[in-house]
Amino acid sequence: MEEKFDLFTKIFVDSDVDKEMLLDTVSNIVMGTISGSSILTKQAEIFIFNNGDFDEDKRNQGNDGFLYYKYYLEIEPTEDADDRNYVLEISNLLTKLWNVDFKAIASCDFEDLLPRKGGYNFDER
Repeated sequence: MEEKFDLFTKIFVDSDVDKEMLLDTVSNIVMGTISGSSILTKQAEIFIFNNGDFDEDKRNQGNDGFLYYKYYLEIEPTEDADDRNYVLEISNLLTKLWNVDFKAIASCDFEDLLPRKGGYNFDER
């Protein structure tokens, strides 16, 4: 990657599973170590939050519905993270969340490098 991106990533995730199940699912996908509500991998530290803006009705409406998903992940690169491997890890996480029927949309500076541009365009599968 020639361009330098801010690697901070926020992924909005929607599912009716509880937070512990989401934590376990994400941990298994990235093969990370759980500590409280966070997961540590070689490339990233992933924090899982309940979305204070969660809205049962709004989450399924229009292009901005993802803002009302039940959870969001805040992902920071580790000190030793490699930009390319970090982006690959985010790509893998998104793809595998979609594969197990979670709704997930990434918000970051490098969305164009992610599968389905981070998930914002639901029509491209």
